[in-house]
Amino acid sequence: MLGASMSSDDPPVLLAVMQMVLHGAGALNLDRAELLAEIGMTEAQLADRDGYVPLSTQVRLGESIARRCPGVNVGLVVLDHLRVSSLGVLGYVVSHCATLGDALEAFIRYQHILSPAMRWSVERRPHPRIVIEAPAALQRLMFPLETQVGTWLILGRELTQTAWSPTHVQLRHHPVGPPEQFAARYGCPVEFGMPSNTLELPDDVLELPVVGARPELQPSLTRLAQTLLQGQPRPQDFASRVRALLLEQLPRGLTSKDEAARHLGVSPRTLTRRLQHDGVSFRELLEQVRQQLAQTWLTDRSVAIHEVAFLLGYSEPSTFHRSFRRWTGQTPTEWRQQTSPE
Repeated sequence: MLGASMSSDDPPVLLAVMQMVLHGAGALNLDRAELLAEIGMTEAQLADRDGYVPLSTQVRLGESIARRCPGVNVGLVVLDHLRVSSLGVLGYVVSHCATLGDALEAFIRYQHILSPAMRWSVERRPHPRIVIEAPAALQRLMFPLETQVGTWLILGRELTQTAWSPTHVQLRHHPVGPPEQFAARYGCPVEFGMPSNTLELPDDVLELPVVGARPELQPSLTRLAQTLLQGQPRPQDFASRVRALLLEQLPRGLTSKDEAARHLGVSPRTLTRRLQHDGVSFRELLEQVRQQLAQTWLTDRSVAIHEVAFLLGYSEPSTFHRSFRRWTGQTPTEWRQQTSPE
């Protein structure tokens, strides 16, 4: 839950962010089990990538890594493990924006899904630049800001499949390791000890198209992001966790129990057993989510019915038509005409 058991003084951080930092620690040959033991966490607690951890726990992990890595620019190592998919729902939202500028605006609008501890903003004059503000605890750690400043470079390159570079980077702190590593990693001049943490962008980079984007999916994706931002309680029972996973991952092709189990960090047998305890099967949850998403997308006439079938994981539109008639007593065309007349 966003903030339910975490105070405003100790805001939540998405567990996927902690996973990314742990992957960076692994690249530095640090013992993952030892790090988790030191901060009082287990692998089981990390299984729900859409869950949250208090910022203080994330800071303790960072302090533990920094102590073990003197003279290393840890943030640059962590940056190597950042992907759009690391952002969960937010990653899916930005990957279906038309341009990089649209994606950046969506990222900033829903940034608190990752954590309200960080604040991203964009200044447009004289050149576009991203400004990142962090709580004092993260700023003192220093390396998280190295990752944060490079985040939109990595995301922007992945989204546009273009090897663009920023024009200038500023960091408030001084490097722990070799300073030349920063210019090599960011691809531009870097200044240290500056008043703010900023990433200055080329004037035209925000116009680059996002490769493979489906902007017509934005209405349903933004509704999901807004739900998360509204602070509604995160699901506690296992069936709700599986359902939330399907809502996010079904359009990406997740339709099997084995895949769902892998995402949740359990075996398929455990997934089946825990769902039985909650009185539901994986197939029933899949059907529920398919119906919900089908009705969401069918209200948008810009999405063709055969595309809805594909997004729901059906190999043939005819199979989707039969399923939809079973759910509603109508064909998708009849339902669309009734609910969304031209």
